[in-house]
Amino acid sequence: MKKIFTIAIGVLLLVTACAPSAVVPVIPVTGPSAAPSPQTFTVLVGADDASVGANLDAYFPATLQIHVGDTVNWKLNSKEIHNVAFLAGAKTPSFVIPVPNGQPGELMLNPQAAFPAAPKDGQYDGSTFASSGVMGLAPGQLQDFSLTFTKPGTYAYLCIIHNDEKMRATIVVDDPSVSIPSPTEVLAQGKKEMDAMLAQVPAVAKAATDGIKPAMKNSDGTMTYYITLGYSQGQIDLEFYFPDKLTVHPGDTVVWALSKTDLAPHTVTFLNGQKDPVAVMPIPQPNGPTLLVLNPEVAVPLNADKPLTAQGMYNSGLISPVGPGPKSFTLKIGNVSGDLPYLCSLHDDDGMKGILTVTP
Repeated sequence: MKKIFTIAIGVLLLVTACAPSAVVPVIPVTGPSAAPSPQTFTVLVGADDASVGANLDAYFPATLQIHVGDTVNWKLNSKEIHNVAFLAGAKTPSFVIPVPNGQPGELMLNPQAAFPAAPKDGQYDGSTFASSGVMGLAPGQLQDFSLTFTKPGTYAYLCIIHNDEKMRATIVVDDPSVSIPSPTEVLAQGKKEMDAMLAQVPAVAKAATDGIKPAMKNSDGTMTYYITLGYSQGQIDLEFYFPDKLTVHPGDTVVWALSKTDLAPHTVTFLNGQKDPVAVMPIPQPNGPTLLVLNPEVAVPLNADKPLTAQGMYNSGLISPVGPGPKSFTLKIGNVSGDLPYLCSLHDDDGMKGILTVTP
């Protein structure tokens, strides 16, 4: 708990004229409590479990109580990108929008979500939009973001990137007379909430594995295999292929399909020795912010209608649960053998990688 220091504002001295040498008792007068010194509180943004590509789309702690004048520091705690945004009553902006005057289907990151927007000196009273922009581990992205709250009230905030996953939290700003937990206690509470959610990951991974569609035998004797693209349950998001390793034969067919619960976009990308394309291409503008355009090599299918071999890149393009686009990707295995690794160009840093082992 925050320490309150008592200040003595005066003492009463009585001196009698007839007894100058007498010792008179000093009566202390207790003054008002001093205002507590401003403190900085830490909120952990996200968490992960690499064993099954699990991302926790949550803030820890979910509710934070502070005093007016205190500062909140949001610290990235995941390989996944996140965002901290106070909307001040405005509608939640989309994370991905069409490129202005672009080609049909050309997409970019919304500047309102991608770039930081904070009041002067980080002093925040809840009246304006404030955002961290994209928080991530890539060069130029923030790993922490701070605001100092100047007015009592309850402030809701969210992650624009993971709004569909209900990644939201609350700051309660109280008058200094209200007792609140210390920054150390807040950090401990956040880790307790995080550990409780991580403990649920194995059960969610089991549900994803149990939901894999069984393989089917085709009329020509070949097989059709099914791989689940990601899996979500609440704020637990598994960036993983289920299964991530599969043995197939030439002539077989493999279908990658979004799970019914997944809320994140993915790709199925066989690089075959080529360089992994960047997901976002910065395009400077003479006026206004840089356009962060989704790379067509990631967003658009490539060789998707050809039998899979070890030559050339194969890509599904974006497979997204949002919008009218495809929800699955199908490849027929060509005349090839050996291990064919593949990945999700959006979540390979989270460990979303798989292998097809082709045997005669």
